[in-house]
Amino acid sequence: MYRTIFLEKHKEHNAKLVDFAGWEMPINYPDGIIKESNFVRDDAGMFDVSHMGRVEISGKNSRDLIQKMLPINIDSLDASIAKYTLLINDKEEILDDLIVYQISDEKFLLVINASNTEEDLKWIKSINNDSIIENITEKTGMLAIQGPNAIKKINSITNNSLANLGRYRHKEINIGGASVFVARTGYTGEDGVEIIFQNSHANAIWDNLHKLSINPCGLGARDLLRIEAGLHLYGHEITKESNPYNIGLGRLLETSSKNYINYEYINGDKIKEGKDVLVGLIIKDRGIAREGNEIYINDKIIGKITSGTHSPRIKSAIAIGKLNKKFNNSKNTVKIKVREKYLEADIIKLPFYRRKK
Repeated sequence: MYRTIFLEKHKEHNAKLVDFAGWEMPINYPDGIIKESNFVRDDAGMFDVSHMGRVEISGKNSRDLIQKMLPINIDSLDASIAKYTLLINDKEEILDDLIVYQISDEKFLLVINASNTEEDLKWIKSINNDSIIENITEKTGMLAIQGPNAIKKINSITNNSLANLGRYRHKEINIGGASVFVARTGYTGEDGVEIIFQNSHANAIWDNLHKLSINPCGLGARDLLRIEAGLHLYGHEITKESNPYNIGLGRLLETSSKNYINYEYINGDKIKEGKDVLVGLIIKDRGIAREGNEIYINDKIIGKITSGTHSPRIKSAIAIGKLNKKFNNSKNTVKIKVREKYLEADIIKLPFYRRKK
């Protein structure tokens, strides 16, 4: 099993550790999942996300490789911009959703899902054009600092370094003498940043942030927060077989370059003929729907649950479901089969929660 640079910190804070995609990770700390989610919604919390894959692509051909493998408008990137996008292979399968950061004209950083890192790298190398591809996951740490006070707290120890950092922008800052890559991105529905640094600086950075009352949070709170925010998780809302339009990500297919490996696929009629849609479901009965539970109208199966939890903000069980788009009507009440029980639920448009601006 893989372990992040912060394993001893998790043990020091009495985290409950679990196997997540082959990594030993904290599911929660003694405060519990609900309280940890409240830290993020009300103040600030930090997550160890060092298990996420971090891959650098560099060299004189790196820009051409990025244009070939990702459906982004490469001309809209510069040395301070990040983009959320999809990695789709030459079999028209979604291998991953990821964020690409342009570091310089000839250097890019990809942050990819932990469970997909090996397969992603194998495919990227198979289409490589003499670019340098380096997996820096094991030599670096990564933290997500999220919440309405996250920026203010980091500014308080970095000479207001994030004052002008816009969403999906990145820069280098200094925390306690350490050089840190920081991006205004996140996976909770709140404002905040994600930071990357050399392993040698990891413990000092953790301690500096914890002194600001930025409490550690586990994967349980992270999943609750992302479901409330209606955000996709690979293996749930996104699978290899997903049609990007069916899962609300057609907007990511922005490239007009014929050098993109799937140019014909994303510009064909077939991809836009999807029959499904992702919706939010607020459950009116007692019980929680989980991935794979069937969704019914009048004894007819119209879809399946992709993710579910109980939300302290909504004060109800909630779920994300993929269903036949002709039933996507907020006037519809559906039933979700959980074991031998049926739970009534109302359809809503995602997300369940939006942060205050």
